[in-house]
Amino acid sequence: MRSTHVQHRNGTSVFVAGSAIGRDIINPPLDFVEKPFDLIDTETKERLPHQIVELGSPKAPVPYAASRYALGQFECAELFEVVFIAEDVPAMGYKTYRLMPEEKATSFESSIVIRESSLENRYFKIALNPQTGSIESIYDKELSREIIDKDAPHKLNQLIVRWAKTGKEESPQKATIRKGENGPVYGSLIVSSQSTGCPQVMQEIILYDKIKRIDITNRILRDCTPLLEIYFAFPFLMNNPHFQFEGSNSVIEPLKDQFPGSNSDYYTMQHWADVSDKKVGITLSSIEAPIIEFGGLWPGYVSYAHHGVTPPGFGHKFKKSGEFSRGYMYSYVMNNNFRTNFENVQVTDTLFCYSLTTHKGDWREGQARDFGWAFQNPLIPVCTNGKKEGTLKKSISFCQIDRANVLLLTLKKAEDENGIVIRLIETEGKDTVATVRLPFISITQAYQTNLVEENWRSLSAQKHAVVVAMKAFSITTIRVQEKIQLIKDAS
Repeated sequence: MRSTHVQHRNGTSVFVAGSAIGRDIINPPLDFVEKPFDLIDTETKERLPHQIVELGSPKAPVPYAASRYALGQFECAELFEVVFIAEDVPAMGYKTYRLMPEEKATSFESSIVIRESSLENRYFKIALNPQTGSIESIYDKELSREIIDKDAPHKLNQLIVRWAKTGKEESPQKATIRKGENGPVYGSLIVSSQSTGCPQVMQEIILYDKIKRIDITNRILRDCTPLLEIYFAFPFLMNNPHFQFEGSNSVIEPLKDQFPGSNSDYYTMQHWADVSDKKVGITLSSIEAPIIEFGGLWPGYVSYAHHGVTPPGFGHKFKKSGEFSRGYMYSYVMNNNFRTNFENVQVTDTLFCYSLTTHKGDWREGQARDFGWAFQNPLIPVCTNGKKEGTLKKSISFCQIDRANVLLLTLKKAEDENGIVIRLIETEGKDTVATVRLPFISITQAYQTNLVEENWRSLSAQKHAVVVAMKAFSITTIRVQEKIQLIKDAS
């Protein structure tokens, strides 16, 4: 959200809008890159760790690298980012930070240690295979356990190129590993390699100093070689694995929550997938690649009307409940074996971004939903220069919900322009009574409606809040008739 509340005599204010804690990037004025500065929380006055990241190559495995690099040849600021961790940003609101020029910037220590083929922080120790660049070990220091199955047929983040006609698998055999970023916020390793159909593969493995998560970015230059399937492997070590993933407004347990005999080779997840033994678990989120396989790398099934060549194992039996015996996940990123509706050759330059973390308990206790939604809906930074007058505070929430299992899907003007429509979803399978608070709206009436916004029944409402009962995994729509308050008058 954009604000006009900038009352600092010097420096640049950064408004970070959203409700997640994560890696948040701002593009500062170029003079802030060239001279020392501190990044300050305007509420607490605390000086925060940050680091300047320079884009050094159009081939870098970061979003919009080629475009930014091209622009950076005549707009130098496009080559630089300021990275910091924004914590405790109010839900559906914003928090303000300030970039202040200093004679000498504050220095910060970090737990990150980077070696030739390993990366470590206070949470994880990661070891890469020095020949192939794939991840062969991730040790969780908090849980005191290895999270990769070292006996699996593939390593973690290994690129797998499978020929559709023969089932033959190929992967990079020789990689170059170099140190990437190294600062008080995060550190990384960069892996460069190539494989069949992929003449250029760039991968970055990232650890943060104060966030328990591993980010992985994989950039593939895909050539015109036909009839290839491409995967990334995540062979998690989990005895007695239980899988769950977020489907369309639902949480699904594969094999159990599907019709007998239906496809078990792959599934489409929304924001997250999780595997646990109910004591500990691992959550994976993928932005660009929603198709995921559980328990192993399966032959794959595309209907006779759509696939080109018939791949080996095409007629295999699908799995039954309880038959996923290993905690493996495979991200299915490309397939060109088609005769109908889809291209049979894909020449492209594509980036795939992943994030994973570990937790105690099952997916609920591990807050898999929050992790996946935060990764895929990062905070939005806005920079404002100089002193300006305004009424907004340094930190504000525009909408609050008192139940962690209830998520806001929509907040908009009603289609008939009679009030504001709020759409909620219950995400953990529990009947719930939720209170929605709108600090800057005086509610005169509130109704529960159907999906086409026809009033169904009246709801209990106070001046700034409305209460609604929700069934497990239900979507509930509310209409409030309102009077907007000036922010300075809101209580």
